[in-house]
Amino acid sequence: MGERAALMEVTRARIIEAAIALYTELGISGTTMREVALRGDVAPGTLRNHFPSRDDLDRAIVERLTAEAPLPELSIFEGADSMEERLERLIRVTGTFFDQSARIQHMWRRERMVAGIWAEAGAAYGARWKELVRLALGPLADDPEALAILWGILEPAFFASLRSGTRTTEEVSTLITALISPWYARRAAEQAAP
Repeated sequence: MGERAALMEVTRARIIEAAIALYTELGISGTTMREVALRGDVAPGTLRNHFPSRDDLDRAIVERLTAEAPLPELSIFEGADSMEERLERLIRVTGTFFDQSARIQHMWRRERMVAGIWAEAGAAYGARWKELVRLALGPLADDPEALAILWGILEPAFFASLRSGTRTTEEVSTLITALISPWYARRAAEQAAP
């Protein structure tokens, strides 16, 4: 990469980081392109050269944030022979995902991102999590109570409350698995009983 291209990449990254900070502080709808240019310490024309439209900027932000917090692959369940193993794997990767996705979660708490590229990315994330949950639950995938409990557990606030500032992601994942596995085992046995 040449010196000019490297400088352009540094400028582009600075603009994206400035926009992420502003979106977190003010919300997406509360942030203007002018404010992004000011925070990124670039001229408005430089901002337009890198991102001709707000959609272009938002797409770059989504790409950056999804690269920081990639969705778990369905392959996490390979070799998991029991529901307990699948639940443990799902809970562990969820905790790791929450760690990696802190910035997008801060933005989401500030303002729900329900339009444009934000909605597209959200739909992709939602579809993947639904698939992961269904695979983890196996025979209980259509059980409304089993689904409701797992969805409640897979909330960032639930993980944060168990973390209490002292537990690691791994410790929280182990604790959650130990708490829920007996209930899911009983539920699966009840469903399987004639």
